[in-house]
Amino acid sequence: MTVSLNNLRLKSHLRIAVLLSLTLLSKSVFAYQVKDSYGKYYLDRPPTRVVVTDWTLLEQLLELGITPVGAPELSLYEAYVKQPALPNDVKDIGLRRAPDLDILKALAPEAIIIGTDQKKLALLFSRFTKVFFYKSFSDKYRTNGTKSRLRFLQIADLFQKRTLAEKKLEAMDLELTEIKAQIARHFKARLPRLTLIRFSGIDTCLVYGANSMAQHTLEQLGLENAAEFGRSKWGEREIPLAQLDELNSDVILYIEPFTKLSDLESSRQWQSLSVVQQSQVYPMKEVWSYGGAMSVLYKARAIRDVLITLPRDGVTRVKTTKLSVISDTTAFDSEGF
Repeated sequence: MTVSLNNLRLKSHLRIAVLLSLTLLSKSVFAYQVKDSYGKYYLDRPPTRVVVTDWTLLEQLLELGITPVGAPELSLYEAYVKQPALPNDVKDIGLRRAPDLDILKALAPEAIIIGTDQKKLALLFSRFTKVFFYKSFSDKYRTNGTKSRLRFLQIADLFQKRTLAEKKLEAMDLELTEIKAQIARHFKARLPRLTLIRFSGIDTCLVYGANSMAQHTLEQLGLENAAEFGRSKWGEREIPLAQLDELNSDVILYIEPFTKLSDLESSRQWQSLSVVQQSQVYPMKEVWSYGGAMSVLYKARAIRDVLITLPRDGVTRVKTTKLSVISDTTAFDSEGF
C-alpha cells in the first residue's frame, strides 16, 4: 500500500514537472501573444512577408511603417484612399473581393491579413500560409470609430509596434484638438450642421450617419451631423440625389473623386437642387470613407480645409423630411470600385 501511494505521488510530481517544463518551453518558443477577430495566438516573431486583402488594413500597415508585399486594386487605392502614400514595390493581387490566388502563392507570404466581409477567404488562404482576421465594421460595435482604435493597436501588436501605434494615436488626438479649435475660431457664434456624402451614381449618393467613420470624425471636431438615421454596419444609406434638399444641413460635403462629376453638374436635376442654388454643397478632397483609426485625422483635415473658407455666418437650412432609403447595407468599398 505504501509503495502504491509513493508511486502515485511520484507520478503526480512528474506530471507537475512536465507541465511546468511545457509552460517554460512555450514561453521560450513563443515570444509574444497577439489577438485578432478570431482569438489569441502566440508567435515567435512578427511576419515579414505580408499580404493584405483590404484597404482599411493596407492603410493601417502603411501607418505603422510596414510595406506589404501584396495588396488589392492599387490604382483605385491611389485614387480613392491616397493616404498614406503607396510604396512602389507593392504587388497588385487583384480584386478585394476575389484576390488572384496564383499571385498570392507566388508572393510566398508568411501571413495574409483579411478584413471585414472577407472571412470566407480564410480557409482557402490557410492552406498555404497563416491568416489573421481583423473585422473593423459591425452594427454590433459600440461604434466603428471606437473599435478602429482597438483594431489599430491589435494590428500593431502583430508586428510588435504598439509603442509606435500609441504615439501616433496620441499625436492624432492632439492635432484633432487643434483642428476643432481652428473651426470654432472661424465660425465663432454657431457651428454649421454638416452632412458628408459620396456620389454612388449620377442619381444617387451615400449619406454617412450613425456608426460611420465620418460621424466619428465630426464628433471629434464638435460638429453635428445632420444625417439622422438608424445604425448600420457601415453607417451609411444610399438615397436619391433629389433628397439632398430634404437634409437639415447647413453644409454638404461630397468626397472626391467622382468620375462623372461633369455630367452631374451639367444635369438639370443637380442644378435644380435648392442646396446647390444656395451654395451649400462643396467638394472635399479624397479620403477613404471606410478607413481605420488614423483615417479620422485625414478626414478632419479635409473637413477643416473646406470649412475655414466658408462665410462665418453660415447658410440657411432647408426644411427636413424623412429620407427615402435605397440601400443601407452596401458599402462603397465592397462594390469593386
